[in-house]
Amino acid sequence: MVQPLVWLVLDDPVVCSRVSQAFEARGFSTESGDLPESPRPDVLVVEFPGNNGTGRERLQAGIQRWPRIAVVALCPHGMIEAGIAALKEGADDFLLLPFDLEELELRVERSLEVRRALGARRESERAGAIDPATRLRGGSSAMLELRDHVGRIARGRATVLITGETGTGKELVAGLIHAGSPRRAEAMVKVNCAALPDPLLESELFGHERGAFTGAEQRRIGRFEEADEGTLFLDEIGDMQLRTQAKVLRALQEQEFERLGGTRTIRVDVRVIAATNQDLPELIARGRFREDLFYRLNVVPVHLPPLREHPTDIPELAEQFVSEFASAQGRDRLSLAPGVAKALASYAWPGNVRELRNVLERAVLLEDSDQIQAERLSLNCLSSEAGSPPDTDPVGFQLPSGGIDYSEAERQLILQALERANWVQKDAADLLRMSRRKLNYRITRLGITHPGWRKNCGPA
Repeated sequence: MVQPLVWLVLDDPVVCSRVSQAFEARGFSTESGDLPESPRPDVLVVEFPGNNGTGRERLQAGIQRWPRIAVVALCPHGMIEAGIAALKEGADDFLLLPFDLEELELRVERSLEVRRALGARRESERAGAIDPATRLRGGSSAMLELRDHVGRIARGRATVLITGETGTGKELVAGLIHAGSPRRAEAMVKVNCAALPDPLLESELFGHERGAFTGAEQRRIGRFEEADEGTLFLDEIGDMQLRTQAKVLRALQEQEFERLGGTRTIRVDVRVIAATNQDLPELIARGRFREDLFYRLNVVPVHLPPLREHPTDIPELAEQFVSEFASAQGRDRLSLAPGVAKALASYAWPGNVRELRNVLERAVLLEDSDQIQAERLSLNCLSSEAGSPPDTDPVGFQLPSGGIDYSEAERQLILQALERANWVQKDAADLLRMSRRKLNYRITRLGITHPGWRKNCGPA
């Protein structure tokens, strides 16, 4: 069995020698001095904050170089606040001087056990990984090509740009790419670029130091840092402002950045997957998106076709969703009534797969019999035998000769979108082709509320 390697970063050579002898007597291997490039230690024992505060820098450098190393900090006598600070910096445990050698060995062994458990979980996840293409259902040529494409690019490291209309499954495909990649045992961190205003998005992505701005009372680790050795999914990248785009471009090119208010450069190893339902070349022409960032993101493009372009896949998708939701409710026998699958395939599905999923989830919840009837779906396409799809072209709207109350028309349109999306604001925003932030503003201004929302606001 390989002996765990304990690396000692202690200022006092006498204390360092005593600790080294004690650990070697217990079957550990020990080294001391400056942090090495190799071999990779299992445990770092560091004096914190150390002479002139160098222990803090050593602890940070160790975690940055070996993100999965166990760290135990030795802090001055009576300085419990130093121990708490060490934990905030990433240490697993701390011990105050003077310390008992057996207690130090116990803390080290406990920290190692925690790290081994995390490693075992990662190995389990790696062994249980599935082919990402198996989650993309459908036998149409469009889906066959998509499955093959996703399976191929998942194995690489290149940046991916996923495009497609709202509700086509961009987040699902991003997850499948990560699940089929060599990084699948590490984190996939998701950021919705439309959900936060620009200053907050910059802090969300890169983190900030204490005091970087009003309200920054403590250091915050950003999403790029959280995704180190894993995958970062930037959803709705087209809504990102130019200032933040410039910083993301640098992080992609150099794999490094600084936290807001910080000066230390942080290096990461992150695969970025971005997604958008917007036409980025058009945004570039309008000066709203950086052309150099587009080319950096569009290394491997993936386009998801709208559901209306492969309607032959709708019956299979519908059966999959019905089975999934019925199983969640403990119902063994539930299927579509005769003719319903054909009618579903005739509908235009402006909200694509997400809309289909929401409609069937509601239908399963409401259906008491063993077959889902057409009336449970509440779709115009099922109102006639022919099942002709409704007109979804907004150009077809006609202004009444006597005019219209615009606020009331906007309110009714938003209410219809919310009802279709089961009152999920993100899904309703997708149906209305707007960001969630813009929809939330309109909901607040119009005084729209719902009992299922955690926070309801009156009219602005």
